[in-house]
Amino acid sequence: MPEGHDTSTSSDEQIIRATLGGDISSFGIIVERYWDMSAAFALSKIKNTSDAEDVAQESFIKAYSQLHRLRNPSRFAGWLSKIVSQQCVNHIRKNSHQRTASSYASYEADVSAQAVICSSNPGLTNEQVHFVRKTISKLPEKFRKVIIMRFAAGLSAAQIAEKLGKRHGTVRVWLHRAYQILRKDLVSLLEEVE
Repeated sequence: MPEGHDTSTSSDEQIIRATLGGDISSFGIIVERYWDMSAAFALSKIKNTSDAEDVAQESFIKAYSQLHRLRNPSRFAGWLSKIVSQQCVNHIRKNSHQRTASSYASYEADVSAQAVICSSNPGLTNEQVHFVRKTISKLPEKFRKVIIMRFAAGLSAAQIAEKLGKRHGTVRVWLHRAYQILRKDLVSLLEEVE
């Protein structure tokens, strides 16, 4: 990126083109922009904070190494979410034989201890945050993906549609359906908080 250029307003496409043009440090902006989304998406599949962060990091490394293959740089977030998803599958396959009873016991403690980090509502207890995350992880993948992009990456419905290469109306419907499911499933938490 040119010196003095405000990178916070640069589009993904501008940053990726700069990276491909030799400005390797520009990729760090993309990592900062989508780290929360990638880690949250990995955590929704892997259920272990440390492993999810490792998968997110591996996903960015893979994305960087394959960046030249990205056909539409404005859809980086959607492309990255596919890489994260595949890295999660690889991680689960690789580690499925290594699971022990102790890893399942430590899972609850790990999620509970780390849940507050991803919470956008610091008024919730660790158990309540764990319940919300568990509920989100039960959503169908397309709904989970748009919810994570909406709340972890802070993208609008229009931005999500652009990043995923979907119609704006489709993303709005997916978000609406996800909200309906979440409202129904989280009603007990809403009563508890109020």
